[in-house]
Amino acid sequence: MTSLVDTPDLASSGSQEAGESPGARWWQVDVHAHSPASRDYGGAEGHDTEGDKPSFREWVKAYVEAGVDGAVISDHNTHEGIEPARRALAELQSEDPSFPKLVLFPGVELTVAGGVHVLGIFDPETPAEIISDVIARCNYLGTRGASTQTANATVSDAARHIQQAGGICVPAHSDKNAGIFTRSELDLPTIKQSGIAAVEVVDDDNVPKAKANGWVALLGSDAHHLTPDGCPPGQDAKFPGSHFTWIKAERVDLKGLSLALTDAKESVTRGRRGNADPNEVLHGYIDRVLITHKGTTRTFRLNPWMNCLIGGRGVGKSTILELIRLAMGRSGDLLDTALNSELQRFIPGGERAQQWWSASSAIEVRYVKDGRPLRIVWSGADPEEPRVEAKTESGWESQAGFASDRAPIQVFSQKQIYELARQPQSFLSIVDRMEEIRKAEWTEEYLAIESQFRKAREHLRELLTETDRADRLKGRLEEVQGRLRHLAELRADPRYLELEANESQVRRATSTEEEAQGLAERLKEQATALRSLASTQGDLPGYGARIDSFTAAAGLIDQAVAQLDGSALEWQQGSAQPQWVARIEELSDWLTSQTDQPHRLSADQVTAYRKQEKDLQAELLEFENIAARLSTQEHVLCDLLSQLASKRKELHQRRFDYVAGLTAGAERTRVRVFHQGAIANVGEELRRILNRPDSFDSAFEDQGIPKPLFDDQPKSPTFPTSSIPAFKASLIDLVNRGAESDIAKRVRIDARFHRRSGDNQTFDLETSILLWFPEDLVTVEYKPEGSNNFTPVDQGSPGQKTAALLAVILQMGDEPLLLDQPEDDLENKLIKHLAVETLKRIKRNRQLVISTHNANIVVTSGAEHVLVIQHGEHLPAIEASGTLQTEAVRSSVCLILEGGEEAIRTRFSRLVG
Repeated sequence: MTSLVDTPDLASSGSQEAGESPGARWWQVDVHAHSPASRDYGGAEGHDTEGDKPSFREWVKAYVEAGVDGAVISDHNTHEGIEPARRALAELQSEDPSFPKLVLFPGVELTVAGGVHVLGIFDPETPAEIISDVIARCNYLGTRGASTQTANATVSDAARHIQQAGGICVPAHSDKNAGIFTRSELDLPTIKQSGIAAVEVVDDDNVPKAKANGWVALLGSDAHHLTPDGCPPGQDAKFPGSHFTWIKAERVDLKGLSLALTDAKESVTRGRRGNADPNEVLHGYIDRVLITHKGTTRTFRLNPWMNCLIGGRGVGKSTILELIRLAMGRSGDLLDTALNSELQRFIPGGERAQQWWSASSAIEVRYVKDGRPLRIVWSGADPEEPRVEAKTESGWESQAGFASDRAPIQVFSQKQIYELARQPQSFLSIVDRMEEIRKAEWTEEYLAIESQFRKAREHLRELLTETDRADRLKGRLEEVQGRLRHLAELRADPRYLELEANESQVRRATSTEEEAQGLAERLKEQATALRSLASTQGDLPGYGARIDSFTAAAGLIDQAVAQLDGSALEWQQGSAQPQWVARIEELSDWLTSQTDQPHRLSADQVTAYRKQEKDLQAELLEFENIAARLSTQEHVLCDLLSQLASKRKELHQRRFDYVAGLTAGAERTRVRVFHQGAIANVGEELRRILNRPDSFDSAFEDQGIPKPLFDDQPKSPTFPTSSIPAFKASLIDLVNRGAESDIAKRVRIDARFHRRSGDNQTFDLETSILLWFPEDLVTVEYKPEGSNNFTPVDQGSPGQKTAALLAVILQMGDEPLLLDQPEDDLENKLIKHLAVETLKRIKRNRQLVISTHNANIVVTSGAEHVLVIQHGEHLPAIEASGTLQTEAVRSSVCLILEGGEEAIRTRFSRLVG
C-alpha cells in the first residue's frame, strides 16, 4: 500500500528538526543585540568610534550564520538601525529564497535616570517610529545612538511608556555597570511594581537574585562586534550567537515571548555558544498520523513533546488514540482488561459487526526513531498485520519485525488505568514492556532452555524405558544362566552318571534287540523266498539238485530264526532288563525333583541354553552403561532446571532494578517486585498443571493443596529457594503416590482425583510441575494525603488509585505515551499536582499525546501543541491547532475547558477577588 495522502516525506537521514513539527519549539533569541546604528559599535562599549563599521547586510548574515532565530535591535537610545536591518534582511531573502529566516524585533536600549540601561522589546511588525516615539516620551534629548547621555525618566517611567506602546521592558545587564542591581538597589521595591516581568542577567550566580524579586532572568549578547576577534582584550567576548536566551514558543514574536515569560521555568532558559540544543529529540516520537475511512482522509501532525487533544465530548478524541493503538499493533494491551463496547470496536479478531473499520479503511503512522524515519502501514483488509517500512534513498522499504517492537508506544485509557489499579499484578505486563527489561530477548532465551529441558526429559523417558527393558533381559539371562549352572551340577552327580549309564545300556540293548528282530524278520522273508523258487522251478529238467539245495537252505534258515526267537524270549524274560528299567525309574524320579526337564539333559538342551544366553548377552550390550547414562541425564536435567531458575532470577533482577529506579526519590508512590511471590491465584495454576480443569474445588482452595505456600511469606527473599522447591516436590509425590502422598493425607481429596491421575501420563505431569514457577509479585503503593505510611493502591479510592498508577506510568520509558482522559477519576488538586510536577518533568524526555477536558493539563503543563478536535461525518476533524499563541487555539481552550472568558472572570472574582 502506498502513502495514504500526498504529504511530504520525512528526511531520509539524520534527526528531524523539531521546527518542522507543529506547535512550540525552542528558539534562540538574542534579546540585546546592537547594530551598527549604535555609536560605540565596533569599539569599546560606551566609547563612540569613528572607524569603519560593518554593513547591515554583514550584520544580518552574522546572526543568521550564528544560528540565531530572533534578534532584538536594541541600539543605544535610537531606532535608526531598525529599518536598515529590515531592508538588508529583505534583500538577502529576495536574492536567495532559501536564506534562513531571522526574526528582527524592533527595540531600544534606553539610558534612564541614574545611568541605568533598560531594553524596550517590541513585536516584529511594530513600525520603527513607535520606538522613536517611546524614546521621545522618556524625555531623551541627547544624541541618538550614544549611551552616555541620560533620559529624564526613571526605570518605572520607561517601563510604563514601553508597555503603553505595546512593548516589553527588560532592564539591561542588571547585575553589571548601569544595571538596576548596581545603581537602583534602593528603587527595586518601586521597580517591582512597574509591571516588569524579566531582567537581563549576565552572570549565572546572579540569577537567583532576579528570581527572588519575581523576575525572569534573560541573557543577550550585548554584542558590539561581529566576531570575537574584534572584542576588546580582557573582556568577555560578545558577538552574534555568543549569548542568548532560548524561548519556547510556536512562533518567534512578541506574543510568544510574553507567553514564555508567564511560565519561565518551562519556556525560558539562558544559553551560550556551545550549549546543548534543547530542540534535539533523543526519544522516538510519532510525527503524524494519516487516517482514511469511508473516502475521507485526515492528517494529524504531532509535536515531539506534549500534545493535547481537546474538544467537546463525543467528537472523536478517544477514537484518534485508539486508532493509533490499533495501527501500532498494541490492541493486545486491551485483552487483559475489562473492556467496554467502545474499546471492543478497535480490537482485531472481534465481532465483525462491532468493528469500527471496513476493508477499505487505512492508517499510516509516521514515526521517528534514533533519527530514522519509519512508517507503520495498517489496512482494514488485514487488521492484525501492520507493516513496518523505513525511509531509504530509494524510497520506503519494508522492514522485518513487529510494529509494536520497531515503533514502541504506550497507550492507556482511563479505564485501563483504573483496571490496573484494581488488579496491580497486571501492572507487571507494563513493566515488562520497558526496554530495560528486554523481555522479548529474555523470553526467547528462556523458552530455548525450556525446550532443551523438555527434550532432555523425553530422553530421560527413553532411558527409563531402556532401563525397564534391560531389567527384563537381565532377569531372563539370569534364569538361563541359572539353568545352565544347575544342569552342570546335575551332570556331575554320580546318580546322574548312573542314570546315563543305565539309560545307555537300555538304549544299546533295545537297539540291538530291534536290529536282531529285524534280521530275523529278513531271514524269514529269505526262507520264504527260497521255498518259492523251489516250488516254481521244480519241473525244470536237470535242475532238481539245485532245487533241493533251496529247500535245504530254507530249513537251515528256519532253524536259525527259531534260535534267534528263542534267545530273544529268554532275554525278555530274564532279570537284567527289569533291573535296569527299575533303576532308571528310581533315578528319573530323583531327577524330576531337581529339574523340570527329566530325561532331557542332553547336549542339545545345553547347546540351546548356551545360544539363548549368548543372544541375551548380545541384546544387553545395547543397554551397556545404562545406569551411567541415566545418571548423566539426570545431571543434565538438574543443570537445565538450575539455568531456568537463574533466568527467572535474572528477569526478576531487571524488574527489581527498573522499579527501584522508577520510584527512587518518589515521595508519594512506591513500586516493589518480589521474586516468585505471585501466589494469589496459584490454585488455578495448579488446576492447569495437574490437568484438573474442573471439579475438586476444595482441593485447589487456599487451604487445600496450596496451603504450604500461603503459610509461608511470599515476599521473603528465601521464598523461591526454600518454599517453592519443597512444594513442587510434594506435588510430584502427589502425582506418583496418590492417596499415600503427604498432600493426600493432609487434604481430604475425592478418590476420583487419584483414579484420574492414573489416566494421565505421570511422567508428563512431573515435567509440567518441574517447569512451573510462580510469577514475580508486583505491588504498587501510595501515601494517602496526611499519612506517612504506604498503602496498597487497590485499597484506595478511584481517584487515589488512578493518581498513584498514573504517577508511576508517566515515568516509565521514553517511548510515546498516549493517555485518554486520565483526569476522569482525579480530583482537581490531584490533576494540578500531576500537571505541574509530573507532566512538565517527563515531557522533556518523551512524547505525550493526551486527550483531555481539563485546563490544568493543557495550560498549566505548557503543552507544546494543542489540537482542537471537532466532529466530522466519517472521521474527527481538526478545528484549530497550535499553542496558546494562536488565537483560535486560545479561544477554544478558554471556551471548551473553562466555559468561556466570562466564566473565568466570574470564578476568579468570587474565589480570589
